[in-house]
Amino acid sequence: MVSFNEELEAAKAARAAVNAILTTERRQGLATLKNASRVAILNLGSGDAVNEARGRVGIALSSIMYGLPTAEKINKAKSAIDAWIKELERRL
Repeated sequence: MVSFNEELEAAKAARAAVNAILTTERRQGLATLKNASRVAILNLGSGDAVNEARGRVGIALSSIMYGLPTAEKINKAKSAIDAWIKELERRL
């Protein structure tokens, strides 16, 4: 497990990486997404709102990392990341 602050940093980095995923920085962006997904999944716990957000992020980022990053998948990931950040910020 990582702290909420570290998790929030990973979430914000994921948001930036999703925005850059279709550029020439794709490889670096994928590494950032992989880290954020790992952080979200490792911090899964009881069934509260932040955990629901973590689960959605894990699924959304996996669909980008292991499939074709379509506009629809990117938009879903952005939405999931924003919800994750919102829930983490509530905890701080």
